[in-house]
Amino acid sequence: MHQITENTTIGELCGYEEYRPVSDYFFTNMTEDVWENPLKHYGYEKCGFEEALERVRTILAEKIPMVYNVGAEEVKLIYMPAIGENADNKADGKTVGKADNKVDGSLPYVVVCPGGAYARQWGLIEGIAVGAVWNRLGYPAFILYYRTAQKPLLPKPIDDLAAAIRMIEERAEEFRVEKGNYAVAGFSAGGHLAAEWGTTNHGWSHYGLPKPGALFLAYPSASNDVFCDALEQAKAAGASEAQMASGRNYLERVGGPDFTRESLREYSIEYHMDDSYPPVYLLACKDDPVVPIESSYVLLKALEDHHIPHQSRIAETGGHSFGVGNHTQMHGWLEEAAGFWEMQRR
Repeated sequence: MHQITENTTIGELCGYEEYRPVSDYFFTNMTEDVWENPLKHYGYEKCGFEEALERVRTILAEKIPMVYNVGAEEVKLIYMPAIGENADNKADGKTVGKADNKVDGSLPYVVVCPGGAYARQWGLIEGIAVGAVWNRLGYPAFILYYRTAQKPLLPKPIDDLAAAIRMIEERAEEFRVEKGNYAVAGFSAGGHLAAEWGTTNHGWSHYGLPKPGALFLAYPSASNDVFCDALEQAKAAGASEAQMASGRNYLERVGGPDFTRESLREYSIEYHMDDSYPPVYLLACKDDPVVPIESSYVLLKALEDHHIPHQSRIAETGGHSFGVGNHTQMHGWLEEAAGFWEMQRR
């Protein structure tokens, strides 16, 4: 077995045989320079790489299938069963742990949507590492690799999320999860996707699926109006097309090359919420250089307007794509989110 350190590069890690077959999903559709970056570039401890990789090795050693096809050929689901004193992974199902609501051993589950501007997915940082923590807390986790890198892309990722939840529900006994008792977590663009799952036009009810018990939204790109504002402000300040390319490309993936502010509102969360929106745990940082904090503020106001149970954690610093967020102002947020969800289930 290879020793993984903070100096191990992404390319080296993904090439190690002991992480097959899931290493293809650690970092997807990345630019060439990413493969030379060491793990410390993203924050070795901050992102929880050690716990994540140990969890992957354990699951693979137990010969538990991890990769499942969902719907479209390129859509995958990574299954990570619960572990530890709060869950029983043995076939007899006699132990009822903290996350259990059923005496047969079935558990509430979490679907995790990594981010990546709808162009790629930071699967290890915002998927598998997060899933490892949910496992430790007693919850099975399913990491969704939805379709990306198309213009326009939506609603395909929402279709993929629906197909994934439908598959999990239909195979609940196999996965040992409790049907209808689930939450959806998402980061950045994945946070937008998770937030869409609560909307009136593209959410759970549209697909005829059970309402999630909670949404966990980490620095979500929820409001397209905020991104339009940012582009207009950048243009007014004299920014070049190259400087605005990242934001424009993101909006083109959401709404197509001919998007307008009005057309983008089809996928702007605050315009499609009512009092049935699921409970939300939201976190974001004021110094986020990618998703303006105003996006979270817009969503929080909509939650308040519709009297939706919610809890927020807004930090002064922490930036973007911190994932688990160990040893930052967001340290312990997943434990806090789990507590929020448990309160909603009482």
